[in-house]
Amino acid sequence: MKLLKTLLVCISVLLFFDGYSQSLQNQLEKYDPYVKELNQGIAVLIQQNGKQKLANSGNYNFNEHTVFNIGSATKKMTAILILQEAEKGNLKLSDTIGTYLQAIKNVNGNLTIESLLRHRTGLGEIVGKNIEKEFYEKKDSFYNSDFLTNIPEGNPDKVGKYQYCNTNYILLGHILERVTDKSYFDLLKERIFVPCKMTESYPYVSKKLPNLAPPTNRQKDISSYLDYRFFANYAYAAGSVASTLHDMVKFYNHLFEENTLLNTSSLEKLIDFDDADYGLGMMKFKNGYVGHGGNNIGYAYREYYNPTNKNLILLFSNSRIIPFGKMLKEELFNFVEGKKGNVAFNQNIASDYKSTIGSYLFDSHGMKMEMEILEQNKHLYFSAQGAQVILISKEKNKLYNGSFGVELEINSKDPNELIFRQNGLETTIKRIKS
Repeated sequence: MKLLKTLLVCISVLLFFDGYSQSLQNQLEKYDPYVKELNQGIAVLIQQNGKQKLANSGNYNFNEHTVFNIGSATKKMTAILILQEAEKGNLKLSDTIGTYLQAIKNVNGNLTIESLLRHRTGLGEIVGKNIEKEFYEKKDSFYNSDFLTNIPEGNPDKVGKYQYCNTNYILLGHILERVTDKSYFDLLKERIFVPCKMTESYPYVSKKLPNLAPPTNRQKDISSYLDYRFFANYAYAAGSVASTLHDMVKFYNHLFEENTLLNTSSLEKLIDFDDADYGLGMMKFKNGYVGHGGNNIGYAYREYYNPTNKNLILLFSNSRIIPFGKMLKEELFNFVEGKKGNVAFNQNIASDYKSTIGSYLFDSHGMKMEMEILEQNKHLYFSAQGAQVILISKEKNKLYNGSFGVELEINSKDPNELIFRQNGLETTIKRIKS
């Protein structure tokens, strides 16, 4: 009898796990045809009540062991390494840049380490302005140059004010190397990957990494353009790390639950958020969640961890933009918190919204540009300023793109006009060509 009860309990637990996993997969299934059309893949891992479940969508069967670039999520690791040095007494957050680095053009040596961590330096951006151009050119002269000599002029008026800038964390990487007399990449391995047992993580992306997700850009596989120097030399301490969903779960569990990386005081500093909801390499999100996502050529990653209930949401895509990112994020939060919010998509969008196809003029808020709605492979796309994104419809007379939050509503009074909405902005765009 006792054995029978045990078997029944085991079976019920397995059924619960399977149902939980299936319902998560169901959340992603409706995105599948659209993600496939974009030649991308998405993987999601959720940790809830100590249980972990995975789901995926798109052309690639990504799982928790698929390797990808975490991009700017590297920054929190850089911040942790800085805090570890502070714990050792080797530096103070109030120390100036000039204490450790020789004079650098366009860098005020009196700026503090904490101002770098919090993006309050007003420094010019060294990474990102021409990121796509640099990725494709793969010039030896570029990757072998001293990037610190190329920091552009900053904005002194922004000193003390939040302005996200990769240059801050690149400088922090160099400060770490000066203080420890070790390479930044060795520090990552010795101080973070090894103690957290992150056996599938690497200091930077290389095309030789096992299980590496093939990067895509503009719907094309760009694996042939991969060059480790883009991540190691260029993104460096601001965005170099490669990891997996499986390892990032380990990272968060070790950071917040096992105190492997920082003492309690340092951990409090890491998530001491300012008025911009930015701590030390960490961001504050709704409902008590924290984390730091990242975008790079070929990869996008998001993470949301709740220190109170230990819930964790991780997702990545093998493109610079996560398809329907805002919508997917909202659905995943609803899923973890047990709220209903599963929306359905119109499967006949190309035929039902054929009348919207054409070119439109956006002329509002000091901006003037041409926008277009076009059909490809029975899908509708929205094109503006060189970017083309896929559209869905989740309610009558409205088209939507979940990546940028663009909503287009058919004007009932004039079929040649669409009501354009994005991030609180609302205006009317007029058709100029069918």
